[in-house]
Amino acid sequence: MSKKILVTGATGTIGKAVVKELKSAGAAFKAASRNVAAGHEKLGSDTEVVAFDFADPTTFNAATEGIDRVFLLGPPLTLELDKLLAPFIAHLQINGIKRVVYFSALGAEKMGDSLGFHNIIEEQLKLENFDYTILKPTFFAQNFKNYEWENITERGITFVTAGEGKAAFVDVNDIAKVAAKVLTTDGHIGKQYQLTGPELLSYAEAAQILTEVTGKPIFYPNPSPDQYRGALAAAGAPAFVADYMINVYSIISRNEAAIITKDVELVTGQKPTDLKTVLQRDFAG
Repeated sequence: MSKKILVTGATGTIGKAVVKELKSAGAAFKAASRNVAAGHEKLGSDTEVVAFDFADPTTFNAATEGIDRVFLLGPPLTLELDKLLAPFIAHLQINGIKRVVYFSALGAEKMGDSLGFHNIIEEQLKLENFDYTILKPTFFAQNFKNYEWENITERGITFVTAGEGKAAFVDVNDIAKVAAKVLTTDGHIGKQYQLTGPELLSYAEAAQILTEVTGKPIFYPNPSPDQYRGALAAAGAPAFVADYMINVYSIISRNEAAIITKDVELVTGQKPTDLKTVLQRDFAG
């Protein structure tokens, strides 16, 4: 069977970066999207985009035709992701598509119900004898732009419940380089890679870097969970979003994300990008 990759979650932050890296590597792949036209808009007309929806098993056959490996990335803010992905994983098993690179999260095992689904999916891949690789990235450096652009540029704050803990924010592009390498080269089956940036920073320290980069004062008010819930409720977000994110950021506030690894460099041969470089790319000018 020829080596061809199915990239799920292809039009999101991670998926788009993985597609870009696979193109650079000259790899054969399909990009999965619920909307093919929108997929071409985001990924380019030269990308093979296939209709796919985890919630619609009738899309599985066409999406996996000619595929021998899968980049498995579930949609964000899905509380029972293991249940959503289960039919597709069963489809892979039945059709002998054993090579799966699963996108998990660093510290998922410490986050209880919020990210407990990652642990269930990882165990399923192991118990069912998939040729798995698990990617466990820490908090994305691009989150400051993707989720806090208005807070930073209009209100002069970064607003999460991370307390005074620290994390080694990782560049999404570095994650994508690891994913592309793992998908296209040998030697990664059965491995777990914890993907981090090169330095531990608190949100107060990140705010200082943002001040340097943007040229205007950026503060981290260190909100309480109740203050955070109130702010999200005022913005119209469903209540479960605040609870979910508070649980996620608790791994920083409990200092359980204070981890630096060499896995990015181990896989790619390149040192990971520091947070200031990413913020300059995203906010300067």
